[in-house]
Amino acid sequence: ARRLAATGEPSNAIKTLEVTTRKAAAHFDLSRLPDQEFKYFRLVLMQETLYAKMLEGWEKKIGEELVRQSLSLLCLSREGLSQQELEEILQIKERGLDDKWQELARDLNADLSMKSKSEGLLGFVYSAFRLAVERRYLKQQTARREIEQKLANYWEKKASGPDEKRIAGELPYVLERMGEWDRLRTCLSSSLEVLYQLYNDEGTADLLRFWRKGTELDEGSGYAAAAQAYISRLKRFESDGATPQLLWESSLITARFLGDAGQFSEAEKILARARELSKELGGNDRFVAEVSLRCAELLNKCAASTPEYPLEMMVRSAFYAKEAADLYAYMTDNDSKQGYATALYWMGLNFGTVCRIGGGGTWSAKRAHDIAEQALSKCLAVRKEIGEDASKTTEVLFGTGVLAFCKAEAMSLEAISPSGDKSAEQEILELQDQALKIFTEAYQSFSDTYSPKHLEAVKCLTMMGLVNKRVGRLKAATECAAKEVAVRDEVQGEMHPRAQQARRVYQELIDQIAAALPPTSNQLVLESSVDQDSDEKGGKSGE
Repeated sequence: ARRLAATGEPSNAIKTLEVTTRKAAAHFDLSRLPDQEFKYFRLVLMQETLYAKMLEGWEKKIGEELVRQSLSLLCLSREGLSQQELEEILQIKERGLDDKWQELARDLNADLSMKSKSEGLLGFVYSAFRLAVERRYLKQQTARREIEQKLANYWEKKASGPDEKRIAGELPYVLERMGEWDRLRTCLSSSLEVLYQLYNDEGTADLLRFWRKGTELDEGSGYAAAAQAYISRLKRFESDGATPQLLWESSLITARFLGDAGQFSEAEKILARARELSKELGGNDRFVAEVSLRCAELLNKCAASTPEYPLEMMVRSAFYAKEAADLYAYMTDNDSKQGYATALYWMGLNFGTVCRIGGGGTWSAKRAHDIAEQALSKCLAVRKEIGEDASKTTEVLFGTGVLAFCKAEAMSLEAISPSGDKSAEQEILELQDQALKIFTEAYQSFSDTYSPKHLEAVKCLTMMGLVNKRVGRLKAATECAAKEVAVRDEVQGEMHPRAQQARRVYQELIDQIAAALPPTSNQLVLESSVDQDSDEKGGKSGE
């Protein structure tokens, strides 16, 4: 069999299957589909039928068991499998299946192609082929469980080996599908390798979700268990004689993840130890700068999880961001310039927040605003200079929106005077309008780059809701808050401090709306909020 084009006119071979396809399509209500979608649906069904014929031919030629197990393993693996991995899982040599396997391997490479040439993984090019395999071999839950068990056992045996990236990309995901919470917790806590591989833009939400699974194992969100496990691993690293630099690197990534998990106190303790390790490494500016940068980030996230930004915490976060930026400023390599840009970004946010609450430490609200403005401008210039991607430019855009909002807040506190001949009320409204436009643009950009459920997009929702609340648009503010609660509950978990803060804000808005309505309308508002919560949760569970 040859691979079929995903678009274009069907071949003569496919046209001969139209009668079979029509019978299969009879199970669906196709009359409501647009013409273009109907044609695509028909083509997929025809392709699936052709692939089923191809599988039947392979079974007759090679043997049903080997074909079934091989294709099922590929179907249920997350990223695909290499030919060597398939051979090991199927125990080809031990079972004396070399000749049959070589024949099947040739067909697999010819018809599936290489999903990723750099990693040499076999995978399905077309969804119709995957669908044919699922319907033929994996309709029964017992069949799926058997294959998932093979995959889980294989990757667990590999866990102490050198394939950390492959293990992290497969093992926790298959254990999650199986509902094997004890084994999943062991996978996450037995070393720091899964953390190293998954703590990135694509994997952090997965890592957070994994730790929340099986929370009946302990009371709470599961994140406290993560903190305990990772701290234990760091201590073991140190007792086993890990080099100060390796321990320093491990401490930073652990602290950052625990900060994202809302374990702020434990994360701050780990960063304090990382600062001590910086001294053991000779007090190198690069090490000190990185620790200060992560302290600035952590304290900002911690403060954002509280109903009001604590002054002392924000002053410290501003200090750390400035310390990091001052140290990075004299370094010329590309990695240090990236660190410099990130430190400038956190300077913009943290000094902006100091401005918002009326100033603090040695900085007046006006001085804090000016420092933040200069930092964000320099951050944008550095990021353009080193060619960072568009998401980093959007991050700076978000920062300018935060600063505009913070200036309006400081002006309402009379901590900053209006500029020119404008009245305070007029300038506050202009700043709020500017901030709302920026947050809306940044939200769309982050949603397009990542997804609307990415935390970069969610923080824009937070600010959109806050600005709408300030200008009296309570309905718009409530809509933003409801979306934020739904996403944070899904991505971070209901027990996460940021999710709890979002829920507090949402409830305050509901109460505020209810208080402004006649008594007979209050019950309708409350019922509407309950229905909205139910709809949000119902939508999530169906995804």
